[in-house]
Amino acid sequence: MSSSKPINTLVMLGKPGAGKGTQSGILKERLRFQPIGYGDFFRGLAKEDTFVSRKVKETIDKGNLLPYWFPSFVLMDKMFNELSEDQDIILDGAARSRKEAEVVHDVLTWFERPYRAVYIDIPDQVAIDRLTERRNLINRADDDADHIKTRLQAYHDTVIPAIEYFREVGSLIEINGAQSMEAVSEEILDRLAEEGLHPNY
Repeated sequence: MSSSKPINTLVMLGKPGAGKGTQSGILKERLRFQPIGYGDFFRGLAKEDTFVSRKVKETIDKGNLLPYWFPSFVLMDKMFNELSEDQDIILDGAARSRKEAEVVHDVLTWFERPYRAVYIDIPDQVAIDRLTERRNLINRADDDADHIKTRLQAYHDTVIPAIEYFREVGSLIEINGAQSMEAVSEEILDRLAEEGLHPNY
């Protein structure tokens, strides 16, 4: 996947507990890209008292993924109404199924936004250990044992095909997420530097 324009969009991928949000924050500081976190958006929506928010809460509480068109709608709304042409962004949680990945690719291509999908890969057991530790620290409802199992199964069923799609279109960057947070950050930055995207100190 090549373009004469510099990369201005990153799509973060990985299992629950892979550190996508953490790495998005680091990339924000190092590259001056603005994260757009879908998970926080939907969890905030679930706290409201509307029909849509109750449906979202029901889906999240069961550990299931939202319909593919829901994150896609949020992305297109932001592209139409909020983002400027030259704004550098990070999408966290925007492509959790092959259909979502296809929409993300089509939307970004139409808006002439060169992108890379950054896949932070960790083993299931590492994900379980990290999510269990996170629950002990902040008590997130979707981090209990049953929800973790459901979320990992949903990941294998739906997110893996999205990752394969990004590999097919030549936009995937694979990162060893089992390393330390600092090592993961450096590997991401090194791989992006190979694509012509360098830290903005």
